[in-house]
Amino acid sequence: MGLKEELSKELSRNSSIYLAKTNLVSRGYLEEDIDKALKGMIDIKNVDTDKNNKLLGIKEFLDRIGYGFASQQFINILFMLSGASLFLVGFINGIKTALVYFVSGFLKEYSRIKYFGKTYISGAGILYGLSFLGMAFAVVLHNTFLFIISLLVGSVGVIAHGDSYILFISSVLKSEHRSIFLKFISYFGILITAVSIMLSALLMEIFPVNGVSIGFNPIWLHLASPMHFKIYGYLLAFEITAIMFIISGYLISFIQEKKEEIYGSALYISSFMGEYIKTAKEDSRIFIKNRKVMLLTLAAIILTVIQIVGNSYFGIFIYQHFNHQFLGGFMNVALIFVIALIASISGTFLTKTFAKSIGEAPMLVFGTLLVALLPLTLYYNPNLYAIGLATALSIIGGAVVGVAQGLIAERLMSEKEQSTYFSGLGFISIFPTIILVTIGAIIAQMYTLQTLFLGLGIALGVLVMPLYFVLVLIIDKEYKKEHVAASMK
Repeated sequence: MGLKEELSKELSRNSSIYLAKTNLVSRGYLEEDIDKALKGMIDIKNVDTDKNNKLLGIKEFLDRIGYGFASQQFINILFMLSGASLFLVGFINGIKTALVYFVSGFLKEYSRIKYFGKTYISGAGILYGLSFLGMAFAVVLHNTFLFIISLLVGSVGVIAHGDSYILFISSVLKSEHRSIFLKFISYFGILITAVSIMLSALLMEIFPVNGVSIGFNPIWLHLASPMHFKIYGYLLAFEITAIMFIISGYLISFIQEKKEEIYGSALYISSFMGEYIKTAKEDSRIFIKNRKVMLLTLAAIILTVIQIVGNSYFGIFIYQHFNHQFLGGFMNVALIFVIALIASISGTFLTKTFAKSIGEAPMLVFGTLLVALLPLTLYYNPNLYAIGLATALSIIGGAVVGVAQGLIAERLMSEKEQSTYFSGLGFISIFPTIILVTIGAIIAQMYTLQTLFLGLGIALGVLVMPLYFVLVLIIDKEYKKEHVAASMK
């Protein structure tokens, strides 16, 4: 074994360079040779860090462009234009969410014993990109079945690409070594995505759904009549998305990674699946720990379902209602949800800043009311400016409720219980999500979207808000009793 190998071995055992050098000197190595070897290792590490920073920076940039050019609202609209009914749009979104809950939870558990390296993440990213080509061609062919398959495959791809990627990037590039762009990607990313959404919508307005016919008759071909073909804006947008994610996935394969054999496992996925379901069922006991946790869980599930149903149809309604007004169907949708994206920055910042001083009760009630503003505005005052403001406030409300839920969870459960609670919440939400989203999809199909939006707003005010309010009252009452009892001792 050479000096470099010995030095690597010593550094893996000792965090102190001094101790590593002392041990090697005692074994007969010259201090000068050790310093040279150490410098060489540091130089190599710096080169790898710079390379990973550049590759991951480009990858993040491409990903944000991809997310913008194929916004979820555009996907829902094109799903409808492929021939899907309103019921099918909502129902498949419910199935997709349930699938995301299951696969995400499974991969999180499986990653504890199985190392997901760059090959796996790269493949998932490429699969996600290809799914958009399937969706685009499904619209051209008016093939709803192809769209559904592509959408579901893409949802699995983005989970594998996203969740595993977060763990991967933490292992190959520690936060203190990341570039400024990567450290603040949450802010830069929103701006890149916002611009991409607007450009995508512009493409779809310039080359509308029915396509723009282009003649092709080069002189050198001596054609009897020019060839004609159509250009579709959504096809161009989704092709750009596919290319972005495919290149992004391919770039991952060039990342310098440190493989850790500790994650190796011969366990088959099928056998682990059974273990995962069994463990998830056992962990579900946390949700019936007491009435306070049950109330928190029930309110969280209903709120999430309402948001899933609403997000399935908000973009479709705006597209249909304002298709020939202001900037046009897709541009109007893009403008509204770009406002929502920008609002998400301020919403998260303000909530974290004032969370402790405001308290859980006002945050939950106020946040739920803000979330209800969007569906109620779409019913009572479907005006583009009012919808834009309501969308921004609704996003802020969602952030407020999310932070408040976390604060209440801290009061009700230990740190270990909180981890079990939040990791298992998706699993126990699978069947309620499918059932409740299906009911919402039936209402959308049988009545009107505005009727559905009214129902969502009422559900938030009559079901979710009282549940949160009762929960906080119970917690405060018990806290006062404990405080009085403690003062009497």
